Amino acid sequence: MAPEPADIPRRPSFLREFLANPIATAAIAPSSPQLATAMLRGVDIASLRTIVEFGPGTGIFTRAVLQALRAAGNTGATVIALELNQRMAAALAADLEAGANNADDPAPRVEILNANALDIDRILAERGLPHADFILSGLGWPSIPAKVRDAILEKTAAALPQGRQFRTFGYHIGLTLPGAWGFRRTVRRLFSRVEISPVVWRNIPPAFVYTCTT
Repeated sequence: MAPEPADIPRRPSFLREFLANPIATAAIAPSSPQLATAMLRGVDIASLRTIVEFGPGTGIFTRAVLQALRAAGNTGATVIALELNQRMAAALAADLEAGANNADDPAPRVEILNANALDIDRILAERGLPHADFILSGLGWPSIPAKVRDAILEKTAAALPQGRQFRTFGYHIGLTLPGAWGFRRTVRRLFSRVEISPVVWRNIPPAFVYTCTT
């Protein structure tokens, strides 16, 4: 049963959550639909069974994934989104439940968890899932401590079989930040191929997509 409007948690503001905890919420604005499109461009959506998302925030990428799965007729897929910010996780879960289709309209299964990306191995194991088929991330890598960042990326690579993809994005204005350099060094060490998309200018700030293939 969908929650009554009064039961739906107030949608958090990215800026407010960033100011309260810049580590847990490493963005001041949600990603644009154009960036969401770039994040999924060329992905073989129909072949995916288990999709994991880090840092869904307000759910821009989550909704794009669900829409793409429905369009591909892939209603048997499972989407697991791990959001460290408790308020954002609760608000997104409530929003998706409130907007869910009825039981007669098959839809991919989606699970919004208030959890750390570091727990991806445990979360997959608890669900009897040997691996993820695709991982995407909205995490702000330059703001994450290097040891934590590298641990997340190592677990990400380990959770994907050979030939599968991890996609994330970086801000154009942050290319020269030490954290961005460290991120690129780590993904190039862990993945067999790392590609960078053209800049998506219709995003605040402008951003580009990393496609990292195992």
